[in-house]
Amino acid sequence: MNYDHVITHLPIHKAALSDEWESVSQIFEKEPELMTKPISYLGETPLLMAVGTNNSHQFVKQLVSRIVAVGLADQLFLASSRGDNPLHRAAMVGNTIDARVLVEQNPDMTQVPNSDGHTPLNLAVWHRNKRTLRYLLEVTAGLVPEEGGSSPYTGVDGGNLITLTIHAGFLDVALEIIGKHPDIVIEEDVNSRTALEVLGSKPELFPSGSTLGLWSRLIYLFIPINKRSLEEAQLYIFTKVFYKCTIGFWSIFHYLAPSIKNIHDTKLIHYQSKLLIKHICTNILRKRDHDLTWKILGSATSVAVEHGTPEVIEECISTYPDIIWYNEKGFHLSLEAITQRQEQVYNILFQSAVHKAAQASLIDKEENENSLHKAAKLAPPHRIIVMTGAALQMQRELQWYKEVENLVEPSFKKARNKNKKTPKMIFMEEHNDLLNEAQSWMKDVSASSTVVAALIITMAFAGAFTLPGGNKDNGSPLFLNKGTFMLFIISDAIALFSSTASVVMFLGILTARFAADDFLYALPKRMTIGLVLLFMSLAATMIAFSATLALVLEDKVAWIAAPLVVVTCVPVGLFVWLQFPLLIELVWSTYGPSIFSKKKDG
Repeated sequence: MNYDHVITHLPIHKAALSDEWESVSQIFEKEPELMTKPISYLGETPLLMAVGTNNSHQFVKQLVSRIVAVGLADQLFLASSRGDNPLHRAAMVGNTIDARVLVEQNPDMTQVPNSDGHTPLNLAVWHRNKRTLRYLLEVTAGLVPEEGGSSPYTGVDGGNLITLTIHAGFLDVALEIIGKHPDIVIEEDVNSRTALEVLGSKPELFPSGSTLGLWSRLIYLFIPINKRSLEEAQLYIFTKVFYKCTIGFWSIFHYLAPSIKNIHDTKLIHYQSKLLIKHICTNILRKRDHDLTWKILGSATSVAVEHGTPEVIEECISTYPDIIWYNEKGFHLSLEAITQRQEQVYNILFQSAVHKAAQASLIDKEENENSLHKAAKLAPPHRIIVMTGAALQMQRELQWYKEVENLVEPSFKKARNKNKKTPKMIFMEEHNDLLNEAQSWMKDVSASSTVVAALIITMAFAGAFTLPGGNKDNGSPLFLNKGTFMLFIISDAIALFSSTASVVMFLGILTARFAADDFLYALPKRMTIGLVLLFMSLAATMIAFSATLALVLEDKVAWIAAPLVVVTCVPVGLFVWLQFPLLIELVWSTYGPSIFSKKKDG
């Protein structure tokens, strides 16, 4: 094929890219056919190229006007060799300004698909162009009656639209679409997925999937979001005036601290996602179709268990409690909750004695496995990493195994699956690598901490015999009557005793047998005590050192005490920053409330 015309028409191509209408206006007057002729290597018209820049708005406006004026309006939407017309291109690049110009000429084009079957609506949401999507939704809403004929809100088109909108994270837009077209929640996309299934596969949209750190979580609790309904606004105990001031205060921080804005956006998404689930479930239930409800809620529940989205499961069960018996294609919610380590789902299922008794005796007939067999298997990667370090991961696995072991019938504890393996055999096989990693992790942390504690013992022991200021002729310390000296003695003693006890605890870990059951309580307890004592010895050592300097220099530098306190806080603060999160997680996992906080029947 000859492409010489591409070189010939380069001035038009460049003018379209640079928004220079005047430079080609006379060319179009002499040869009007060039306005709608493919002039690029990809067979693009000048209009298609100009729209694609999302910058040549004046060029597009003038060109469309000229094309219409010369009677070539029917050629405005000529597609390129790739099958995209100018409106498809505008949707892809987020060119809302030129999309308005094009839609004014032919509103029906908003529903015309490209060569791949994608309409401008789908292209706008696929490429995450929210403003363009909102505009196209406005102009598409009333074009084709939904009673009879096709509609972008029904069938596969409707399913694609709502699922793509959720995938893009435009939850506010999804809420608006469902508000205007509630039946769209039952439509399936090209992959046979409903909106609720897609939500179930996206835990990052919900609080349970949040990755916020400690400080971010604190800000998250207090940062307000604008809730549109009056009912929700009434949840605030403060007056509306105070609430508006609070919103304004945080709005200022959005500009001064981008991280706060990110936290606000995260909280808003969490709120919108929960609201979206409620609306979807409510609209499904309104259909009063059991088979439809069973299919949509059940499939969404199975997807949510797999991806770890308990909010979707909770709402599905709240909407239709019998969905806990959903068992299509061998799926059992309770067995899958154990397999996927979803403690929130597990707690919901077993809050009733009736459900508990029925679910506890379930067996996966395909594998001939009961609940304890499922608990004996290694957790999925996305669930096992919720705990820091192999030791705590092993502890969490043991907690699950012990919990389910107390649940099942006694005969199930020795039952064999189709491979003739008992739950205990499966647990040891599946967790062998994790057990080895946990042993290495415990030994490495203990060995490193032992070295630090031993250094502190050396310093504290030496400090007890080399007192600051020396001794008098009778052997008593020179600064015996000073309060700072007593602070030194007490701190040095605490440092020596706590570091010694810390070494003993870490040696107890290094010499342990490291059996699997030891990771449930014994080893985490020793690690917790060892880290606490190490922190005490480090803090006491720094206090003793500061007290020594204050004693020696107080006659020369009277103001030395205050700076020393500040300097002392630095290493202690670093230790807290680096090790305290691990210590908190150890304490919480070992001594905190159980993750299996099931309600008791009265």
